[in-house]
Amino acid sequence: MEGLTLLRTALKANGFFSLATALLTMVLGSSVIAINEMANGLPVVFSAQLFIFGAVVLIAAYRKRVPTILVWIIIVLDILYVLLGFYNLSVVASGISTSGSLLIITTNLIVAVFAIFQTIGIVRYQKTLKLTSK
Repeated sequence: MEGLTLLRTALKANGFFSLATALLTMVLGSSVIAINEMANGLPVVFSAQLFIFGAVVLIAAYRKRVPTILVWIIIVLDILYVLLGFYNLSVVASGISTSGSLLIITTNLIVAVFAIFQTIGIVRYQKTLKLTSK
């Protein structure tokens, strides 16, 4: 199915990135200032949320039939993460270190790329589903 491979790849990358980020934040969040700033000073809470998100994304990626509504929710959450990250940079910028700002910008760009490829993949996948149901 057209788009399904792209969609699954983007979802898997997003899920594993989220789990890796959750693990790094859990382990290093209290000792590395930039990671603590990315987690808004709550590395344990941030890690738990990110771990749950990553697990849900991976479940969606590995299901036999990808749940399209869940993928759209994942895309919206990715976009919100990016927007809130840049909002934090603009509002709280004076209190964030340069390395914290760079880390936030980098993770936001990566998450934005995931959202773009997931959107392309789900649109192509939904078109294929419509064509095969006719």
